[in-house]
Amino acid sequence: MKLSAPLALLFLLCADGSGSAVSHPKPPCRYPPSQWCRSLEIAIECKVQKQCMEVNATRPNQAVPPVSVTLYYESLCPACRVFITQQLFPTWTMLQDIMAVTLVPYGNAKELPSPNSPFTCQHGEPECRGNLIEACIIHLTRHSSLQIIYCMESAADVLNAAKPEYSEENEDKAMSSLFNLVCQLYKGVKPPACSGVPVRLDRSFC
Repeated sequence: MKLSAPLALLFLLCADGSGSAVSHPKPPCRYPPSQWCRSLEIAIECKVQKQCMEVNATRPNQAVPPVSVTLYYESLCPACRVFITQQLFPTWTMLQDIMAVTLVPYGNAKELPSPNSPFTCQHGEPECRGNLIEACIIHLTRHSSLQIIYCMESAADVLNAAKPEYSEENEDKAMSSLFNLVCQLYKGVKPPACSGVPVRLDRSFC
């Protein structure tokens, strides 16, 4: 059987309204999935050396459209959170060259004929707020939205996890030294430049 590409995969989780709390297992290592193939040492520690080698050894055919994955979800839906953190994000991390992910944080929300509260959400008003925040993130950040939403959905408190995205203190630090702020905020293995190792700037493109 031959399938035409791109193949659109549509998911609607928590459709029956019976989503129960699901515990999140501890990650296999201390690095997030986005860093697993950053170096050989990290790949070995996270037990994904073989997968990383396969990813690096193969490059997608640019003439073939990527697989299109569209997820309709809710920000506080337990099953949605498990799918995003344990299936979607790890898969995208390894296969992003052949995947096109579209996130729709709407799920089972319903519109109401009311100017004060135009929406109702399956898991209450906080979920409506979470959906709105993540919709804004998707609109404003585009390609990096999945990483940010993964950080929110994998946190113990989804809404509180969104708060460190901006603060006046960070704005002041960025205006003073964006370089130092980025090195300070980055949670993974910091590049040598953050430790003061001299780096020559490539100006050949000027």
